[in-house]
Amino acid sequence: MQLLPYSIVRTLPLLGVVCTAFHNPQHHGIYHVQEISRLTSPTTSLNLATQDSSDSDNPENDKNSEGMGVKNKGLLRLAKLSLEDYQWRQALFKSSEAERKVEESLARMMGDEPSYVRPMDASSEKIGPLGLLEKSSVDWLLNVIDEEARRAEKIVGQGGALVRPYEATTPEGELGPLGMVEKNFVDFLESIRQSERIRSQAKVLRPKDLDESQRGPLGKAELEAVEKINDIFYSEKVRAQQSWRRGRRVRPIDVPGPLGDFEMAVLDVVKAEQLRKREKEENARGFALRPKDSKVKGPLGELEQQAVEAVRKLTDEERYRLRSVKRFLDEKRPMEQDRMGVLGFVETVMVGIIRAPILMFQIIARVKELLDSEPLNEEDEKILQNQKRKEDKQ
Repeated sequence: MQLLPYSIVRTLPLLGVVCTAFHNPQHHGIYHVQEISRLTSPTTSLNLATQDSSDSDNPENDKNSEGMGVKNKGLLRLAKLSLEDYQWRQALFKSSEAERKVEESLARMMGDEPSYVRPMDASSEKIGPLGLLEKSSVDWLLNVIDEEARRAEKIVGQGGALVRPYEATTPEGELGPLGMVEKNFVDFLESIRQSERIRSQAKVLRPKDLDESQRGPLGKAELEAVEKINDIFYSEKVRAQQSWRRGRRVRPIDVPGPLGDFEMAVLDVVKAEQLRKREKEENARGFALRPKDSKVKGPLGELEQQAVEAVRKLTDEERYRLRSVKRFLDEKRPMEQDRMGVLGFVETVMVGIIRAPILMFQIIARVKELLDSEPLNEEDEKILQNQKRKEDKQ
């Protein structure tokens, strides 16, 4: 290799930087002065000139340069597959939802109740707890799927660069469910980091001793715990003083505090159970009196009443849905839709094979009943004749 003059070699890196700035639009032609001065140093210039000459003879360098625009080929391929799957599922969901809406409209036009299978597809009057739960879950999942589709689209647009969920915003700037979770978690960790940094700089021992504007999640949690403990300590101190003054033991319920509130709740349960036991003994011995059926229900009775009401709603919802599913299956049976088709013919044959023995048993039972019957007596014949005459006159 023939060496170039020092003045020419010194200007080569600078020309390369300028050409790269015009060639690569991502850099926008902005370079630091320190970087340019480093590249224009004599040692760096000679090394780069030697490296350029050696890289030009390396065939693998061309292959690497072809993939410089792609940051992660695997992630890019996965994002493209996710977009294709999302588009296919979205088209399928829209078509199925449109068919369901058309069937509901036709059923209402004919004066019938639209049949459905999923609990969330029930009408607003018939929907129950399961339907509401499924509807909220499906809406959340749809938002997550849309958010992941936006994220995959950004990954493809950026050539395989990793995009975090909180970066996949809508055109209006709104975040999806996963983005909100990640943002809240990141903000939580950042608030802890900021508060701990301030506490370390201020040399404060306990997190709760920071100023309210600088206090983080750890300080707030410690402050709440300390306040609860102080309330218990103060109430117990007052109770001990009252016990010493009165000369007898004072119960926690007689002093305001967390322990007194807990004892009051326990006493409510105990009193309600005692009244239920007394009511059971007065009415009938051995008769099981449920907490919700007693005159004084108490906490257990209220809880049982709510549980029974929830079970009743679920039972009514599932019973109505079972009738709707049966009606839906009757409408969608192949032997009802296309009897001459393959599925319709197979179902017709199978139903006939299953119903044939049942029909034979019914015929045999009817014949046996007729053989075991006796002729009518005179009074029964007169009654039948009178009924026939009345029907003829009418």
